[in-house]
Amino acid sequence: MINAKRQENNIADRAKLNEIRLRVLATSDLHMQMVAFDYVKDCPNRDGSLAKLATLIKSERAQAARAGTACLLFDNGDTFQGTPLADLLAHKNSEDPHPMVACMKALNFQAGGLGNHDFDHGIDRLASYLKQHEMPVVCSNLTTAALPMIRKSHIVTVPVRAEDPNGEVLHIGVLSTLPDKTALWNRHHVAERAEFSPPLPVLRKEARSLKAAGADVVIVLAHMGLALFDEGKDPQNQISDVAALDDIDVVIGGHTHLRFPGPDHQVLSEADCAKGTVHGKPVVQPGASASDLGVINLKLERSNSASPWTITDAVVTLRHTDKETVEDPEILDIVSSVHAETRAYLAQPVATLPKPVNTFFALAQPSPLPALLAAAKKWLVAEAVKGSVHADLPLVAVASAPLTGGFDGPDNFLNLSKGQINRQHVAGMNPYANHVWAVRTTGAQLLDWLERSVLIFNTLCSDNPDQLLVNPQVPGFRYDAIYGLRYKIDPRNMPLFDPSGKRSPEANGRIQDVQWMGKPLDKEQEFLVATTDHRAGGGGLYKTFGDSEIVIHGHAPLQDAVMEFLMSPENVATETECPWEFVPDMNVSAIMLSAPGAIDYLDEISALKPTPCGETEDGFLRLRVHL
Repeated sequence: MINAKRQENNIADRAKLNEIRLRVLATSDLHMQMVAFDYVKDCPNRDGSLAKLATLIKSERAQAARAGTACLLFDNGDTFQGTPLADLLAHKNSEDPHPMVACMKALNFQAGGLGNHDFDHGIDRLASYLKQHEMPVVCSNLTTAALPMIRKSHIVTVPVRAEDPNGEVLHIGVLSTLPDKTALWNRHHVAERAEFSPPLPVLRKEARSLKAAGADVVIVLAHMGLALFDEGKDPQNQISDVAALDDIDVVIGGHTHLRFPGPDHQVLSEADCAKGTVHGKPVVQPGASASDLGVINLKLERSNSASPWTITDAVVTLRHTDKETVEDPEILDIVSSVHAETRAYLAQPVATLPKPVNTFFALAQPSPLPALLAAAKKWLVAEAVKGSVHADLPLVAVASAPLTGGFDGPDNFLNLSKGQINRQHVAGMNPYANHVWAVRTTGAQLLDWLERSVLIFNTLCSDNPDQLLVNPQVPGFRYDAIYGLRYKIDPRNMPLFDPSGKRSPEANGRIQDVQWMGKPLDKEQEFLVATTDHRAGGGGLYKTFGDSEIVIHGHAPLQDAVMEFLMSPENVATETECPWEFVPDMNVSAIMLSAPGAIDYLDEISALKPTPCGETEDGFLRLRVHL
């Protein structure tokens, strides 16, 4: 009986030696949201923050330690851009310790990757941040001498058994990639200084090398998402293809600000949105601005001590932050000084707003905010081309509709009163680190530009009053209006382009009656277009303009242009004529989503005969409008 018991215990011990657990924690698209604070409204908010994630991280680690499970923490990029605090730090040009780096040191991240927005303040500024890191920073498809600290790959070692830290170790290979279109989106920062290779061939090669070097598991920090449609020949969201590569075991996604697992990707046959797998491999994608902590619990087994480890089970979850999540005091303490400095800086008055501005209805009729952004761009470009060969070209300006709810919820709207505005309000008008550029193009290309823009509207029909006006999968910042033209939009028609930018041969398009200076638009006529570096680089799946088409590409931040314009005598932005309208008398009703506070401003869209229809589960006001 005793021998039988010993034999049973020996079998159990051998099984224990050949079965281990590993917990992988992941953040992505933090966008400098270190504390739960709205710098535009100058008040705390209920949203996510790194301080809240720190509470979840410490909880997950403590639970793993009690179970004897190794626990690793990774970040997936778009870390150093996204809030006015980030902009202030970039403009200070200081070598002081960066608070985000200090927070990541305190939380002991094992490695991090880069996102495209990490280059928004310039490659030298990014280098000054990264050299402060103690953790390895990996970017497998980037080659540059300007960032010598970047690694193509890295191996993290963890003890196989927590009770024996000096014994056998597990080797975790880490790769990282970001869209190679970063070279276009940030060309003014990286041109001739950095090369971005297509991700898949690099990952295939580097993953094979890591396995050959002894990596038991290969994790990819993929700063890209799961493509919800065919993105054409130059896709930016390739997680599905990454997960299908042979030597890759786990993928951490980002970039699109969508979540996985969860309902955001139910249209994809290769993705199990309940289990969190793509092509059978564990994948996690936390939402943006510290809204989620990605958690992957892995079970690894081997037949004996000489055989390789294999992932035999994975449980993938997202832990959401909410208003009940307590912010970690250690992180709050690290950030407190620069947080106070940012608030004081943003409180400085800078200009006077001649009329109120809000974005409550910017996707149902022209809004004063895009008009202001367009006027500021146009004013800056007109000044820049004076006396040049481009001065006589007709000048129009493009502006998108930011701050219109969408993925960021019902608080993602702007509402400013007439009168004095501070730096915080200008920061709120344009939350991206965009620069003003100008491109030379034709009337025909302007038409295509508009047709791509109106993809945001669902195809409406007359017998469905509860249809959504706007496709919730298309963010408002992809909706461009062209100021200087006049045109009508018919959302009853099929769009001329599909989401990847391919022309649909059976569609007639939605843009009608386009006029320039009161006359039909000449498709052959050349125009100068004031826009942003992001859009000129093809951001939002628009046309990518070549170097020969770009006329202005200096370093003029859009926020600075807006402030200068508001202080100039030419400040008539909110008086700008409306460039677009829906085709009249369509006899169509649809539901638009806005902020609850929009209920007090319905007179602004009285022509649309708005009818309140309650609120959605996530807090949007539902309005039925009549077109």
